[in-house]
Amino acid sequence: MEKILIVEDDLSIRETLTDILELSGYNVIATKNGREGYDSIMENIPDLVLCDVDMPEIDGFELLSSLNQKLMDGVVPPFIFLTAKADTQNLRQGMSLGADDYILKPFNHIYILEIIRMRLDKRKALMKPTKENSKGYSSGFVRDNKLALPCKDTLILVPFDDIIKCQVEGVYCTFHLNNGKTIAVPSEMKEFEEILITNNFFKVHESTIVNIKHAKKCIEGVESRLIMSDGSIVYVAVSNKDELMKVLRP
Repeated sequence: MEKILIVEDDLSIRETLTDILELSGYNVIATKNGREGYDSIMENIPDLVLCDVDMPEIDGFELLSSLNQKLMDGVVPPFIFLTAKADTQNLRQGMSLGADDYILKPFNHIYILEIIRMRLDKRKALMKPTKENSKGYSSGFVRDNKLALPCKDTLILVPFDDIIKCQVEGVYCTFHLNNGKTIAVPSEMKEFEEILITNNFFKVHESTIVNIKHAKKCIEGVESRLIMSDGSIVYVAVSNKDELMKVLRP
C-alpha cells in the first residue's frame, strides 16, 4: 500500500485529506506542522508528501529545503504543495526547491487524486529497470568505482568508499554516507548485495550490509556489534559472526 504523508496545520483540511486518501486505498500519515512533517519523513519515508506552504514553526518551503540538505536532491519523495497563493513568486520559490506540483486551495477532490496518482505512477516508472539494466543494479550500475543509485529522474553516483552501510528500512534500501546524508532507494537490498560484497562490504545480517573500511571496532559477545565510523552501532547475526571475524582479522 502506497504511503502518503500530509503536512497541514488546518485540522479541517487535514482530516478531509486523510478521509479522501484512505477511502482511495492509501496508507495515510497526517502531521500538523513542518517540524512534525520532517520527523515523519525521516522515520517513515513516504511515497509522496502533500504539504501546506504557510505553517507555523517551519513552513513548507523551509521543510523541503531542509530535506534537500539532509537527503540530497534526488531522494526527497515527490512533493506537492497546497497553497491559497497563486502568485508567480510563490510558485517559483517552490519549484526552485524541487516541488513536483502545486494544488490551489480550495481544491477539487477528484483533481487532487488525479495529481497524486500521476506523480506516484511517474515515480514508479522512473524507478523501473530498463532493458539495458534488466539484470539488476549489480550488473549495470557501477561507474568509475562508484555505485549509481536511481533517485527520482536521475542517478546519483556515490563512491563506494563514501558508503558506511546499507540498511533495509521498510520498502526502501537506505545508504548511509560518511558526510552524514542518506539516500533511500525503493528497491530490495538483494539488488545491491552482490556488487557491494565484491567491493569490500559484508552482510552482517539480513537487513544490513556494512563497508568494512568504515568498521572501526568490533565488540564481541552474545550479541556482537560493530562500531561504524559515524558512531552508529550495527548488530551482527550469530550465523555471520565467525566469517566476519575472518574478514576483520585476515
